[in-house]
Amino acid sequence: MSDLDYHAVLIANKILGGGFNSYLNMNLREEHGYTYGSRSSVGSDKYVTRFRTSASVRNEVTDSAIVQTLKEVNRFQENPVEAAALANAKAKYVGDFVLALEKPSTIAQYAINIKAYDLPEDFYLNYLEKINAVTVADVQRVANKYFNAKNARFIVVGKGSDVIENLGKTGIPIKYFDREANPVEKPQFVKPIPEGVTASGILSNYIEAIGGAEKVNAVKTVMTTVDVTIGGAPFKPTAVIKTMAPNKSSMEMSVAGMGTIMTQKFDGKEGYAEQQGQKRPMSEKELNDKKEEKGLFPETYLTAEQISLISLITVNGADAYKIKIIGENEAVRYYDAKTSLLVRTEETEEAQGQKMTSTTDISDYRMVDDIMMPFTKLITAGPQLITFSASEIKINEGVSKKDFK
Repeated sequence: MSDLDYHAVLIANKILGGGFNSYLNMNLREEHGYTYGSRSSVGSDKYVTRFRTSASVRNEVTDSAIVQTLKEVNRFQENPVEAAALANAKAKYVGDFVLALEKPSTIAQYAINIKAYDLPEDFYLNYLEKINAVTVADVQRVANKYFNAKNARFIVVGKGSDVIENLGKTGIPIKYFDREANPVEKPQFVKPIPEGVTASGILSNYIEAIGGAEKVNAVKTVMTTVDVTIGGAPFKPTAVIKTMAPNKSSMEMSVAGMGTIMTQKFDGKEGYAEQQGQKRPMSEKELNDKKEEKGLFPETYLTAEQISLISLITVNGADAYKIKIIGENEAVRYYDAKTSLLVRTEETEEAQGQKMTSTTDISDYRMVDDIMMPFTKLITAGPQLITFSASEIKINEGVSKKDFK
């Protein structure tokens, strides 16, 4: 913070990736639709700090996001910023600075900074003056001095089998690490599929593994009571999920002391969602998707023409077959190669020009009335993590048609 370039670096970062209208966000979000947001930041530690950018993107566009990030950093270094962009960045900083002064904690932190970083006593008195003194030339100078893309390290966390091929095309050297960040050799992301294995055979093996076709087809209703853990939420809801063949479904979520907080219903023809007193009918697409279901277990009605065996990969440390369901939502299902049980599902939907993939990890299978049923589901949708832990599952009891109205 005592560096003469400090204020110029703050403004430079603001323009490059420090706000909604920044170069990075306009490229990765607005132009290409890779992410809901891309940001950059610069630290101000007294001893060691770094410039960094970040974005959460779909696996398939990881390489493209890296290339576009490099493009924007290089463009930022090579071309002077527009006067309007500089003026907007300054105005935002001035506004944020003034608003922050309303908090006593801000004043205390400023006092601590003056002592900790050996700053002049008038550092904050002259803060806005130095922000407003930053020029176009200053921005380009500090961008070339501190935002050096040649020194960058890209940390990629994602499904290796989806990202590795295109990442290799960038020409950037790639290193691999395990879950504890220990260096490892390049993993075998995609393994050869054994001869004779087919998508239809995998689904048949699953049906047999959970109880056999006769017992599975005899399941007409399922009622599941689950404890729901929502990442970051201060409360822990309970949900009662009911299904009836071929495609009726109901979920009622409640919180102790608050009552029902969310309801979703589909009676085979019509459906709706209700939350905080607001009732929303299902869209035409949602209704069509529901109507396409023909049983409580998709494996019982999917045909050979509707499924495709993609690969044999590792899921949570075990080999699993990846099967794609041909349709609009790009649905994918993973079956453990050893146990034949369903261990993961993925579904990709497009909203407002952007694609979002939700992943559900399925585990803790237990026998319920001669049928193996999963008691734990971990749903990942963007940054949101939701865990469903079943406390009770009932088959062919506790469900009636009125539950779906």
